[in-house]
Amino acid sequence: ARAKKVVISGDHKQLRPSSLGFGRTTYEENDDDEDDLQTNAALEEESLLDLARFKYPQVLLNYHYRAKYSELINFSNYAFYKGKLNVAPNIENPPTPPIEFIKINNGLWQNRANKQEAKKVVEMVKNLLNTRQKNETLGVITFNSAQRDLILDYLDDESAKDADFAAKLLKETNRRENGEDIGFFVKNIENVQGDERDIIIFSLSYAKNDQGKVVRNFGWLNQVGGENRLNVAISRAKQKIYIISSLEPNELVTADLKNEGPKLFRKYLEYAQGISEGNKKLSGSILSSFVAETKPVEEDDEINPLAKDLEQHLKELGYKTVCNVGMGNYRFDIAIVSEENGKYVLGIECDGGIYTDGSLSRERDISSAAYYKARGWKTYRVWPNEWWHNKEKVLSEIQEIIN
Repeated sequence: ARAKKVVISGDHKQLRPSSLGFGRTTYEENDDDEDDLQTNAALEEESLLDLARFKYPQVLLNYHYRAKYSELINFSNYAFYKGKLNVAPNIENPPTPPIEFIKINNGLWQNRANKQEAKKVVEMVKNLLNTRQKNETLGVITFNSAQRDLILDYLDDESAKDADFAAKLLKETNRRENGEDIGFFVKNIENVQGDERDIIIFSLSYAKNDQGKVVRNFGWLNQVGGENRLNVAISRAKQKIYIISSLEPNELVTADLKNEGPKLFRKYLEYAQGISEGNKKLSGSILSSFVAETKPVEEDDEINPLAKDLEQHLKELGYKTVCNVGMGNYRFDIAIVSEENGKYVLGIECDGGIYTDGSLSRERDISSAAYYKARGWKTYRVWPNEWWHNKEKVLSEIQEIIN
């Protein structure tokens, strides 16, 4: 109210304020007073962000920086942001899938928790502290507070038995870098907004109970806006996600539920299992199901004539090429692949539909170039003028960069 101008930043696809423990603001409304009516309408909004979205123009900050591998953010991008985030394609394939789905065969749902999964989490934390290669940061996310408490209890038990593990865990828990807390945590899904770690372990805890029945007790996930909690949780990892589950995705029956949270949860598990098993067709089809018009582009999709001609010349020079690399609004028309290690050594952007919009020139020439450079890509842009009038010069420059 005191400012001449205001910028309100936030993400309405993440957590909204909880209504638990809060009363409602009441206002005596006068039907004849327009100001009173507007005030009452404002009080109906759940947050300042929601009110601002109704009143003011919006700008999407659409470059994604957190995840090293696109598989870690693609589900959020398509399910929640309709494919509008610009996500840099992987410059190299990781040695293991960025998401690993680990099935627990003897998990049981008892007292809203799962002992077998909790034991597996402790085993994995212990193993990662001993074997991690680059001192990666770790975090554990559970889907309810009972499972969180059980895992914390089991970590205490293991620490009491193993002094070396206790020392490592304590050091990791208290870890800070440049004044920032980057320590190990175990949190339930409601409390992880704002956190990020290199490696995230999920313990879903849902399983058959003693009677062999899957109880659909999704807690906060089944509330209005529960899908936002899922979005927060699955977008915390920078390098790796491990999903520990006692159920196959198809064992979660969610079609008849009213709210979106559990349905998206099941789809995410299907997507994660596809990534874990290297089933690109399955994971790609799940992403496509959210936004048909921004479906994942396949290599053999149509490319523009300039790129087609350039690719042919590059192949004749002996280079291994891949077309339409990436997802979202920005893609490399052609990428050059190293024969030695399978890494992308150059991304080439050619003239296409996006260049006809002059308003995007700054983003195209400055923002996207800086973004891809920050993500480890070497890039080269081919202008139509240059290509059709001096192909030899363009090819020579490309060869020089690759060499």
